[in-house]
Amino acid sequence: MARLGFNLMAVEELYGGRFAGILEAATLADRMGVDLLVLPDHVTISEQAHRDRVTLGFPYPIPTNWFEPLTALAAVAAVTERARLGTNVLIAPIRPAVLLAKQLATLDVICGGRLDVGLGAGWQEEEYRVTERPFERRFGYLEEQVAVCRALWAGGPAAHAGHRVDFTDLHSMPVPVQGADLRLSFGFNPTPRAIERIVRHGVGWWAAPMPIEDVRAAIAGIRAECGRVGRDPAEVTVTAATTLVPHGKSAGEVGAMPVVQEAQALWDAGADCVIVHPLAFVRAPQELPGFLQPLLDARDAVRSDARDAVRPHASRTTLS
Repeated sequence: MARLGFNLMAVEELYGGRFAGILEAATLADRMGVDLLVLPDHVTISEQAHRDRVTLGFPYPIPTNWFEPLTALAAVAAVTERARLGTNVLIAPIRPAVLLAKQLATLDVICGGRLDVGLGAGWQEEEYRVTERPFERRFGYLEEQVAVCRALWAGGPAAHAGHRVDFTDLHSMPVPVQGADLRLSFGFNPTPRAIERIVRHGVGWWAAPMPIEDVRAAIAGIRAECGRVGRDPAEVTVTAATTLVPHGKSAGEVGAMPVVQEAQALWDAGADCVIVHPLAFVRAPQELPGFLQPLLDARDAVRSDARDAVRPHASRTTLS
């Protein structure tokens, strides 16, 4: 079923810089029927890393607020009722595995089992250094973090023996409302190695903004890998994102595809959920409903088309 996500990053800029603006925007999106509300993650950004990333299209000026997402989403949970909450994506290896399991379980309890977690390994070596975590082998450690979380979320006594973490008879309460099946995705570039990791762990794929054909090719690769190892492709959900363009620029100025058209193309390519970001298109809070409604209408049209495609088959089954 097609879903629509809403990236809350820097939305407070529409509300005079007040954090409460994020809560107001989240409440509005929840009431309108948005399916997923997300925040991204950086603990620090160095001047040099920012300069390097801007040349690759990084859309945020260096003074932009990066609220710690798990903390901020706890506040969002208190003002929303139905939308799922997610990290887009959390730089997991800069957090100790057992602490990460506790933080995610706590947030899932706070939001009543509405948590979706996108996990990534990040790209700033300096961010690892200042958080006192090793940059090397971070992808392997992320895999181990998933195993640690699953073990602790199943309830105690839990045990794990890994490269960096080992324990026996541990209890970590509370466990998530979703239990050990709390939704996890990897926010990796879709290399063959990354696709193998995604499928092996049975997690979803959380894609960065990229050309539609790259998303389509990656989804085909994921499905092929699922077939190779005998895993149901439905177990590997795909969350994609529309293009992020620099603040203060319109879509036309940078040649970006109109956001509704891009979202439709991503759903057509096989994405289960498409995340949109308003800051390239919206200049005031009053414009948010007008930005979201056409996207919600497009989502609903995709859902309707999917239902129509199923009905004839269901009818033939009934008559046979």
